[in-house]
Amino acid sequence: MTEPSRLAAARRHLSQAEADFRSDDGLFHLAEGLALLEEVALDGETKYRTIATNLLSAYSERICGSIRNLVASDRGLPQPELEHLFKVLLAFDAGNLELPDYVRSLKIDVVRRLIDFYYEGHPAEEKRKALKRLAGIVE
Repeated sequence: MTEPSRLAAARRHLSQAEADFRSDDGLFHLAEGLALLEEVALDGETKYRTIATNLLSAYSERICGSIRNLVASDRGLPQPELEHLFKVLLAFDAGNLELPDYVRSLKIDVVRRLIDFYYEGHPAEEKRKALKRLAGIVE
């Protein structure tokens, strides 16, 4: 028995997303692949649900891990790229997916760096308020 076409399409999309997660095209493929896997996980036979869940787990680990390595190794990432990486991380929130433990702190780190950009040239008090709001959201 061959696997459902949605599962095969999800594999193709997620492969593209992993290869090109730093682009808008990669983000598109990620969203499409995740949506297809969620459909299979909700509607499919038990066997295919397990495969979909395993694929979700594997791709979330690889893509989020790549983002984590990139953010850790390049403190000079420009604002547009940080915004894009944050969108990629948020794409995983759309489904009922258990993400690796570090993803939450990675999102917070990216947002802190974005706050640094957004509040550059503004009074320090405004930046402190933004960081305090972020801390309130995190708690």
